[in-house]
Amino acid sequence: MKSSRTASPARALFAAALLGSLAAAPLAGETRAATQRDQNRIVSEIRQIQAQLATLVEAQAALSQAVEALLADREEQLSADRQGRAETMNTLERMERSVATLSEAFRDTNERLSALMVEVESVREAQRRAALLGGGSGEAGDPAPPDGEETEATGVADADDASPEEGSGDEGAEQEATVLDEPSVSEIYLQADADYLQGRYDLALAGFERVAEMGGELADNARYFMGECRLAQDRLEDALEQFDIVIRDFPDSSKIGEAWYKKGLIFGRMGHESDAREIFEDILDVFAGTTAARLAQRELDAMPPRDPGV
Repeated sequence: MKSSRTASPARALFAAALLGSLAAAPLAGETRAATQRDQNRIVSEIRQIQAQLATLVEAQAALSQAVEALLADREEQLSADRQGRAETMNTLERMERSVATLSEAFRDTNERLSALMVEVESVREAQRRAALLGGGSGEAGDPAPPDGEETEATGVADADDASPEEGSGDEGAEQEATVLDEPSVSEIYLQADADYLQGRYDLALAGFERVAEMGGELADNARYFMGECRLAQDRLEDALEQFDIVIRDFPDSSKIGEAWYKKGLIFGRMGHESDAREIFEDILDVFAGTTAARLAQRELDAMPPRDPGV
């Protein structure tokens, strides 16, 4: 009996230890399962973040392409606007030139009409005087010719009585009529301008040169457009010579600013950019507010920035 009582506490201790170990084992397994679940959850969240990041990268790339396309379209639009403004300025320049030409031609035509009216009145006065002189000879007592012979007799008498001076007067009238049939300076100028506008530069050059040699109010314009014809033919040296003549010989011309502008353009095409820039800047100071100044500003805007070291 004593031995069985002593063994019971030992067995109780052993059973308690076994139950403790059995209770501890499930606890370790649950911890590992919870840890695994946490890892799986973290991995899942990382994959979701990676997918979202990839989507954001694609969206950013698409947005960048859209921005580049918009910038390209904007650049094309700006280029088209610049070209449109340049064409508009050229059209305005040609319209201003045409208006000036028509005004000068109108003034010249009025002067010519006035001169013609004076000549017509002179001819009428001469005819009245001749009629009066003829009537006076009839009243001097000359016998009147028979009926039907008056016209013939009068014609014969006029032919016999015609003096050399009267004959030379008829010849002078024919010469005067020939002179009147010749084109005026303004007509030559307008024809040359029409040839220029239609690209017949050699014909236009010949007409403008003729007007320039005749002198007068259109001489400076003619000399300027001689330069335009040479410039259109890409004969830069010859064009520059004509524009220099306008600048030198016609300082009060309405074309003086445009002649300077064309000179700057020629220097630019020849590669003398600094000289061209200097001319354009001078035009802005001297001819402010004119067409030449607007065109010069456009050329300066198109030039690359000035080198600070220059």
